[in-house]
Amino acid sequence: MQFVTGGSRTWCNHGLSAVLAVAAIVAGPAPGIGRSAGRAVAAETAGVAVLADEAVAKHAAGWEQHIRRFEDAERQSPTPAGAVLFLGSSNIALWRNLAEDFPGHTVVNRGFGGCHLADIAFFAERLVGPVHPATIVVSAGANDIHSGRTPEQVRDAFVALATKARSLLPDVRIIYLGIATTTARFSERPAQMRAFALISAFVAEQANMEVIDLADVYCRPDGTIDPECLIDDKLHPSRKGNLRRAAIIRERLEAVPAR
Repeated sequence: MQFVTGGSRTWCNHGLSAVLAVAAIVAGPAPGIGRSAGRAVAAETAGVAVLADEAVAKHAAGWEQHIRRFEDAERQSPTPAGAVLFLGSSNIALWRNLAEDFPGHTVVNRGFGGCHLADIAFFAERLVGPVHPATIVVSAGANDIHSGRTPEQVRDAFVALATKARSLLPDVRIIYLGIATTTARFSERPAQMRAFALISAFVAEQANMEVIDLADVYCRPDGTIDPECLIDDKLHPSRKGNLRRAAIIRERLEAVPAR
C-alpha cells in the first residue's frame, strides 16, 4: 500500500492511515510507545518534554493575542454546558459554517490559523478551562509536520494536550481528527500518517478518547483527490470539503462513545 502520484492527478489509498494505525498497535511498538507505554508517554511528556521545549514556547507566544480574544469572547458570552469544543489550526479557524454543519450541538470554534498542535497543547488550560466542554475535537498537526517537527513530537503534543484537558475535566470526551490528504502537502503524507499511527496507539489505551481517520475525506471513489474539496491554495477545505468532514464527525459525535 502506498501513495502514488501520476500525471496531474494525486492518488490516495482509502483507509491506509487506519491500517498503519492498527499496525502500530498490533504488529509492534513504535519508538517510545506501545501497548503498555501510553501512560508512560503521558507522564513523560505532559508539561515536561513538550511544553518545556523552548522552540515550542517561543512559537506559541506568537498566538497570545488570539488566546486573549478567545478568553474575552468567553467572558462576554459564556458557553452553555455540554458544548463541543473544536480546537485546531486554519482548517478549523476558517470553518465559517461550523454551527450550521452541526445542528443540535452547541459548537465553539477555537481555531487559530497557522498554529501547531504543540501551540494548542501549550495553551490547553486557557482554551479548555473557560469553556468546560463535554467533547473536544482536535484537528491539528499538519503545520507541525510542515515546519519540520517529527511524528513523535506531534504525538507528544497530542498527549500533552489530552493530559492537560483531562486534568481539568477528567470525563471530557476527546476526538482526534487525522490529517486529511491535500494536494499542496501531498509529499508530507508519510510523516502525517506516521503521526496518526502514533496518536492512535496512545488513544487505544485511553478511556473516552477516539480518533477519526480523515486521510481520504477529500478523495473520489477512484482514489484521486477531488479538487472541488479544496480552495485555490489546494490546502484548505472548500465548502464541499467541510461538508464531507462534517458528515463523518457528526456520525461519531452522535454515537455512544466507547469508555
